[in-house]
Amino acid sequence: MATVSRALNRTGYVKSGTLEKIEQAMDELGYIPNRQARAMVGGITRTIGVLVPDMDNSLFMRIVQAINDAAYRHDYTLLVMDSRGEAQREAKIVRAMQELRVDGLILFGTPGTAQVIESMKPQGPVIILDRLVTHFAGPQISVNHYDGAKTAVRLLLKHCRYPPAFIAGPAHIWSAQQRLNGYCDALRDQDLPAVLERIEYADFTYQAGYSAMNKLFSRVPDLDGVFAVNDLAALGAMKAIYERGLGCPDDVHLVGFDDIHAARYVTPSLTTIRQPMESIGRTAVDILRKQIRGETVETTPIVLPGELIFRESC
Repeated sequence: MATVSRALNRTGYVKSGTLEKIEQAMDELGYIPNRQARAMVGGITRTIGVLVPDMDNSLFMRIVQAINDAAYRHDYTLLVMDSRGEAQREAKIVRAMQELRVDGLILFGTPGTAQVIESMKPQGPVIILDRLVTHFAGPQISVNHYDGAKTAVRLLLKHCRYPPAFIAGPAHIWSAQQRLNGYCDALRDQDLPAVLERIEYADFTYQAGYSAMNKLFSRVPDLDGVFAVNDLAALGAMKAIYERGLGCPDDVHLVGFDDIHAARYVTPSLTTIRQPMESIGRTAVDILRKQIRGETVETTPIVLPGELIFRESC
């Protein structure tokens, strides 16, 4: 019984031959372990809850893929849900995941995450990704949004005759604000003002990027460079550029942020700031596993550098 328990719970060494016999017996009997029952006894379900604010966003799902790969290697199962960025929905999902006795939670930060965590006081480990949450006492992982934005704008300044415009993200989202700060400071470093006429607020979608680009065209006659808050918005902007009979980079230089798969396959391919998506996902699982084992982890936010990916649009 002890050997079978070690094999099922992965809590100790079992000879490979013995493990094969146990797995064969499980198949013959049609035995499926009851994780909820095991959790009542041992407190562990080997399940990780992952909450994303938008499953349509390629960036988030690439990170979830990395989380999934790392979790699978350590015999963990993921429970993935989409909050649509709504605080009430986020709180409800966190509660449901707790009721299912997940061993830990990985949350992509939203404007409502801090309030959700404070009100729910989640049981067990929690780690926050992408958008850092102020005053959260647990571990967090993000790319350096500010430095990445500065790098993008510096590149545009090398190629453009006029100050580049910025398709900005929602002002209430931390990562979007960091990228806006990077844009403004990169201009100030060259003694250029960050003027409102060259900034158009949008969200992180194709449609918003397309609409924002058309609005910029309507009021910026010397527009020859654009930094978009993410790749989806940049691809929408590219469509607007080509609909006006213009091209990238001959008429308008364009840089995005994230390096989603589509960035390399559009024509022209998109110059962008790459987020280390695989590293973010893998690191999140490593930290969460340490917490589940009761180990102390560093709570200072882990901020990873972005990488400038040169392609055809700039």
